[in-house]
Amino acid sequence: MKVFKISAAIVILSSFLACQEIVDDINDNDPNTISTVDGQTLFTGMQLADITAQLGYLNWAAGVWTGNFAGSGRFAPIQEYQYGNTNSDTPWFNIYVGVVQQARELRSGIPVTNKDFFFGASKVLEAHALGTAASMFGDVPFTEAVNPEIPTPAYDGQLAVYSGLQSLLDEAIADLQAAGTGGGISEDLFFGGDSNGWIRAAYTLKARLYLEVGDYGSAIGAVQNGVSMASESMQYTPPAVVLTGDTNLLNQFFTGSFPDDLTTEGTYLIELMTGVNNRNNAKTDEVDRAAYYFDGTQINLNGIAGVDEPMNLVSVQESLLTWAEAAIRSNDFATALTKLNEHRSNLRNGEHFAITTGIYDDYVQADFESGGIENVDGSLSMEDALLREIIQERYVSFFAELVSFTDLRRTKKDPVAIQVGVPFNVGSQHPERFLYPFSEENTNEANVPDIADIFVKTPVNQ
Repeated sequence: MKVFKISAAIVILSSFLACQEIVDDINDNDPNTISTVDGQTLFTGMQLADITAQLGYLNWAAGVWTGNFAGSGRFAPIQEYQYGNTNSDTPWFNIYVGVVQQARELRSGIPVTNKDFFFGASKVLEAHALGTAASMFGDVPFTEAVNPEIPTPAYDGQLAVYSGLQSLLDEAIADLQAAGTGGGISEDLFFGGDSNGWIRAAYTLKARLYLEVGDYGSAIGAVQNGVSMASESMQYTPPAVVLTGDTNLLNQFFTGSFPDDLTTEGTYLIELMTGVNNRNNAKTDEVDRAAYYFDGTQINLNGIAGVDEPMNLVSVQESLLTWAEAAIRSNDFATALTKLNEHRSNLRNGEHFAITTGIYDDYVQADFESGGIENVDGSLSMEDALLREIIQERYVSFFAELVSFTDLRRTKKDPVAIQVGVPFNVGSQHPERFLYPFSEENTNEANVPDIADIFVKTPVNQ
């Protein structure tokens, strides 16, 4: 069977360092170059394509809108909330050609060993990629996507996509349970062939999607089976081969040809941890997390942007903080506080960055009551004060991850006092989405939703 060949050069996309000129270079690779490959080889390529879809251009642009970064140079328009739809071409290609098409090709009958494992894991990757597409763009192709007999696929509604992805993840979990593999699969860059690792990631991903649509009970039901410790996180540790571009993508950007296009200096996130009105209190001192992110003048190239620093895709931080948020929104204060404190325990134990003088002591109920350290003026109920802290903790934990952009948009429904107060770069609106790619409008115009600008909310956030 003929399938698109995702070579290491295409998939690692090491030369596509966020800036649009470099992003455009990747499109010079002919996607119609075909070859017969086995499913295992295809699977490795899918993982690398997913990494670049999740942690590449969309992530960096979203980071400018969420106060993680400030943009200049070629990111100056993004800083000013100007977004050209050609910027979406490569991320869309990575999602639909790099991941979805390859996942469906893998399950279409090409040679593959450990069929249940590769089928299940490919479904997790497909759900991860399409969940991001739906979150970032709104309505997207799903049921008719990458079907060679349907050159102009219809767009499924955003909520219908979320529902379909829950079913796909259920299938993935069943496949992986049947596979029961414990390792020894070198093509698996994330878990080395451990079915249980993929199952836990699938459950946390289910919880993410439930949280995004406000189904908090289902989110709690899913996350209980999700990633439970740092060693179980779905992340990619690059081999740090600079000549071939096999390095941390943040490191690639900030050591590339245009390192001044983004900066962390003076951003809202850094100010929230270190500025005059920082989030520190008697039980919290963010000095170490701030140092992990920021070296005092720029992103820390020996910290979060280290050449071989692991890159999170589905993490224990997300599991615990999703559980905490879903619990407090379900009026379960005790569980929410417990899960927040489990996360804080991981922080003070150095699970995510080195701890020297930082403080992450456990909170108690009194801290959120009127007059407590997290509700000094008593302006919030105890429950809302805890929710505010959980949302803020998610914000500082998900630096340089698309989850941060998703959170900023979905929490607009909450009272202003609970939201993370990211200032507007210009005007009085935050961006709500990315525009559909020029390549899609050029080839599938009749089906592409007519979206006026990046300030139009996606259906789930309306």
